[in-house]
Amino acid sequence: MSASALTLLIVGTGNVARALASRFAKTSHQVVLGSRDDETGQHVAKELGVRGGAATSFVAEADVIFLAVPFVNLSETLDGLGNIDGKTIVDCTNPLTSDYMQLTVGHSDSAGEICQRLAPRSKVVKAFNAIFAEVVSADMSFGAIAPQVFLAGNDAASKDRVAALVRDLGYDAVDTGGIECARYLEPLAELIIQLAYVQGLGTVVTPVILTASGASPDNH
Repeated sequence: MSASALTLLIVGTGNVARALASRFAKTSHQVVLGSRDDETGQHVAKELGVRGGAATSFVAEADVIFLAVPFVNLSETLDGLGNIDGKTIVDCTNPLTSDYMQLTVGHSDSAGEICQRLAPRSKVVKAFNAIFAEVVSADMSFGAIAPQVFLAGNDAASKDRVAALVRDLGYDAVDTGGIECARYLEPLAELIIQLAYVQGLGTVVTPVILTASGASPDNH
């Protein structure tokens, strides 16, 4: 089942933001792309064929807000959005070092949990952090196996909403548990970075979990 038509605010102008905006623009959802300044947002959005501008100007109409920014800019980005109380926030960030080779947060905390603490009256769902932008933007085929997007969050309704959005892209959504499970999803992202760049597999790799029957644990 597809999600009802929603307004999706993609915050960021990098590869992940562009990939998400371009893919969701092919669905029934309304996509807006937001940046820190109006000019940059409009410029990038025009390239992608969606509306765009300053992120803060789209918050009120947004049903779901995707944070596709560097983790180091997470706090500043949330502060700049204004009133996000009650909003479903999708945290796509990973707490990486500047060379992407290590995590800066782990074990007893995660970027997802930090995001939830920074936005305590919002409903944070960790998602799209462990799939390469190149996979999303190119609509890669892996035969009969669909790419998976792993979700973590404390609000069941928000996870269901994000899971429906994942399925609208033709992917499987896998619910891993509460927001504390972001502690495991962020190292998963680092693992595929290591496989892609250090082991030379390239950025068309994606992690998939299969059950003993060969089916993926899609979150329907």
